[in-house]
Amino acid sequence: MRRYRGLLASLAVVATVGCGSDSGSGDGSDEGADDQGSDCIVTAEAQFEAADESACMPLATDFVPGSDADPYATCVSDDGEYHLIEGTPSSVARVEAYDEVVALLRGHPSADDFTAARTVYAVDEGLESRVLRREDLHYPAIPEADFDPDFEDDKQCSSPLNVAKHSDRCAGPANIAPIIDAAFVAGMTDQGEPEVHAARIEAAGLWFLFLSVYKEANTCADKAKDCDSSWAYYTGAANRAGGIGLSAATKALTELGHNRVFDGVTAVRCWRDLYPAEDYPSREDLDAAGEQLLSDALEQLDQSLWYAYARIVRDRLERQDAVCGVEAEANWAFLQVAGPVLDFEASARGSADATELAALWAGEQPTAEALEGGVEALDAVFGCG
Repeated sequence: MRRYRGLLASLAVVATVGCGSDSGSGDGSDEGADDQGSDCIVTAEAQFEAADESACMPLATDFVPGSDADPYATCVSDDGEYHLIEGTPSSVARVEAYDEVVALLRGHPSADDFTAARTVYAVDEGLESRVLRREDLHYPAIPEADFDPDFEDDKQCSSPLNVAKHSDRCAGPANIAPIIDAAFVAGMTDQGEPEVHAARIEAAGLWFLFLSVYKEANTCADKAKDCDSSWAYYTGAANRAGGIGLSAATKALTELGHNRVFDGVTAVRCWRDLYPAEDYPSREDLDAAGEQLLSDALEQLDQSLWYAYARIVRDRLERQDAVCGVEAEANWAFLQVAGPVLDFEASARGSADATELAALWAGEQPTAEALEGGVEALDAVFGCG
């Protein structure tokens, strides 16, 4: 399945804002689109239940900092904080760049703002450089038969051939980068609504951070310092109480969800402490117990990331009913990028709500009823349990 085939084309179509009979000029023009005063009447109608986190309990296989009951021996992570294996990872600068780009494009950004943000995004060895190689490890690895000899084995998504053939696995260059690039070009050349382009960049960047936390945790099994990068991609190199980027977005909505992700990150770090790289330099060197503990740690992190990301999308669905005009267009543009990221996991969980969610992202700005249904579907699929 190619979830994002034709996405850029569909994102170019912006639906009419459903904010009341006085919204817009009424003649199909864009005149007054930037004015969200008396001509833009918000008629919020949706009723959303508060997210229920009462069932959020660690599994028997989960790492719980300081616990004597979990399956982990005493390790460096038992104080609940992250402890570096090596020096501060370079990925910190990429998370800082993401926040800087979002800040530059906040409000009603000008063409110059987009140019400045593009400069931050494209700095050498910066955010763009990793977007262009980021893989989504939820999809099958590229088979060796398709390896491009011009690229290293762990950089096969840098090959244009593999980007085209394995677009879901090569999510960064195949799906994320084109959205960001198109939005920057449109913003720098004053095409359309700048808020909409900014929203797409913000959502695509968040998607990249989400994938990066999980990817780096996986490759930590063969490259110990990638544990540090996983932590940095989530927090920007902060400990539990702080954080920027994805962790800040999560923490603002659900403290419990943030703590679950942080526990997942420290679970992988605990595993690496118990199976140090000096003795177990690669995943192939692990015994059965070590392999099982690593699998459990990665699963703990993965499930917590899905929950955190779904809560961010849920919040945006709730906002959609309370905004109008260009703000509604921008919020829906964010959701049309961020929402489909959840489709893979929703389908993998065998949920009947997966089809409803996929249809929601693919459509025009939804009714209050559709928004309510979307939130209910997200809660059913990505409940915190």
